[in-house]
Amino acid sequence: MVDGRARQFITDLLEKNMQGLFEYQLEGNGDALVLNINVDSSSAKALARLDRYINWGEILKLTENDPEAAYAAERLHTVLQHMGR
Repeated sequence: MVDGRARQFITDLLEKNMQGLFEYQLEGNGDALVLNINVDSSSAKALARLDRYINWGEILKLTENDPEAAYAAERLHTVLQHMGR
């Protein structure tokens, strides 16, 4: 579950650093989380560029003993790549 402080930190960070439309809504807790993200094309392109700065090989090494986190990292990588198309 994401606590209020973490949610506010993410919101503040995105509002200060993103141009264009970037809205998200996180609902639920535990195994029943729903994440909705609305972005415009400039924000989608910025997120796709972010993918280039992330060292995915290092992340997979760090998560080798945590298959769920490794899978989540792979899915996030895929999403970010698709946002650039």
